[in-house]
Amino acid sequence: MKRFLKTLVTSVLCISIVFGFSGCSDSSKTSDSNKGGKTVIEFWHYWDGNNGKAINELVDNFNKENEDIEVKPIFIPGDQLMTKIQAGISSKTTPALAAADISGMAKLRSSGELLELDSYIKENNINIDSFYPSLLEYGKQDGKVYSLPVSTNNLALFYNKDMFKKAGLDPDNPPKTWEELEKYSETISNKIPGTYGFEFFTQVGDNGEGLTWQLQPYLWQAGADFIKDGKAAFNKEEGEKALNFLVGLINKKLAPVGSWDDFSKGTCAMVVDGSWMVGIWKDSVNFDFGTAMIPTPEENKYATNMGGEQIFAFKKGDKENKAAAKFIAYMTDTKTQIEWDKKTFFMPIRKEVAENQEYMDWIKDTEPRLMTFVEQQKYAHARPSILEYPSASLAFAKEIEKCYYGKVSVKEALSNAEKAVNSALEK
Repeated sequence: MKRFLKTLVTSVLCISIVFGFSGCSDSSKTSDSNKGGKTVIEFWHYWDGNNGKAINELVDNFNKENEDIEVKPIFIPGDQLMTKIQAGISSKTTPALAAADISGMAKLRSSGELLELDSYIKENNINIDSFYPSLLEYGKQDGKVYSLPVSTNNLALFYNKDMFKKAGLDPDNPPKTWEELEKYSETISNKIPGTYGFEFFTQVGDNGEGLTWQLQPYLWQAGADFIKDGKAAFNKEEGEKALNFLVGLINKKLAPVGSWDDFSKGTCAMVVDGSWMVGIWKDSVNFDFGTAMIPTPEENKYATNMGGEQIFAFKKGDKENKAAAKFIAYMTDTKTQIEWDKKTFFMPIRKEVAENQEYMDWIKDTEPRLMTFVEQQKYAHARPSILEYPSASLAFAKEIEKCYYGKVSVKEALSNAEKAVNSALEK
């Protein structure tokens, strides 16, 4: 669960927070200032580990190329970033720049403190038409642009090739349908005692988004939706079909409930997770694994969930705004994005990257398991960019968790979830 929540943190806010995190400077003193003729601006983000190293390297390159600007990257833990930003908005001590999860963008846009980017997009010759349209939606409000995509990812199937071989399955032929996924899981659990065939996120956790995020692709594949036209859209025959499939795996002891590390431990053969896990697992697990499209109920019913971050600026003085916009242009540029995706295993945010021969050759030569995610990106759905999404996601997860644990039926869970989600949307 820890690995999942680091990447998929939402804008649910903690009500208590200690300001002045380790490594974070007082933005009212150091941010958006001029030192030695340079425009110095802070850039808040939550990327750590390999991703944190990558962003620091790219910032260093930008600073070397722009002697009149100094961008200072400030790491803030993912579960604290949105709270820190909200506090900065209230106290007028926001940084010049920040990057945040797409799920929090509606709340940030509504603050009225984000810098409108349209004129800066033209000034910096940013090809807005090159970005995937679904990603741009998170930055738009009233026809104006307030943020741009800086990273994206999606979910795909990971499978343990060693366990496949041990169970007598073809390691180069992963399941393509729900039916095959269940059959493979049965074979594996029968041939390798003490193991499961497939795992998925079953706990509410801190904000519910882990459970919601993992379930949504099955809803879309089956023909249902999560929220449509401002209302819950999953309590229908298609939604019941999707949830019955997952609950059935739990009831047949083919999938665990309540845990979320069995695949990495080698006790579960398959899991659906994000592209970033290719980079993590290639160095941390002691077995060979492959990737494939998420199995579907029927042929060509592909769907996956879209994740990622947006980069944006806050309203400051003219020099700070121009410097922030220049960094945004740099971070979203094709050349920078190719390097960013190579270093982080994020997916292309724009067609120019996805179609870039250098990038395609790098994937084929270096990490071909990423190709699944590149190909699947065109089937990625965007979660609704609305203020009520975080509370709706949590309300949904709380009700669905009950049927995973066998406390209520699938029908009851969907009915209760529909009422809870609609209530959250009406607040």
